[in-house]
Amino acid sequence: MTDNGPPADRPRWPAELAAVHDELDALFRTTPLLALLGVTLLDWGPGWARTRLETVDTHANLAGSVHGGVLFALADAAFEVACNAYGRRAVALETTCHYSAPAPLGASLVADAAEVSRSHRTASYRLEVRTEDGGLCAAYLALAYRTSRWHVDSSRLPEQWRSAF
Repeated sequence: MTDNGPPADRPRWPAELAAVHDELDALFRTTPLLALLGVTLLDWGPGWARTRLETVDTHANLAGSVHGGVLFALADAAFEVACNAYGRRAVALETTCHYSAPAPLGASLVADAAEVSRSHRTASYRLEVRTEDGGLCAAYLALAYRTSRWHVDSSRLPEQWRSAF
């Protein structure tokens, strides 16, 4: 996995909605937890997001690798942006996790969140945390509840993002 941008199949925001995208981008980048942990939001679009963390000694667990809670926080930061990326407020309902390999301290880790399905009230996501060489550290399935509230005026968004289906 590289962090040079989204895979080609990831949807992008429509160019005519650049101002709305920029408003949401500013909101997403001011999440207090990102600053606390040192997480960087690399890129995002409708239903997906990518975050990065340069790990340091304060991220350690008792075994000397990156703590699972730090991995989860990195993945959760990507999930938060991905499920809110349509401009609609969404919150986590559930996540499941599988830790597959320890993440070494000092590693640059990238979390990728991608929408699997979305309905009017819920959406599911696949989350992965990988080392910069592509090694999988953790994989998650996450479910979000899509509220009836919006981060921006919903009339500024495409009809298919607002309508129930």
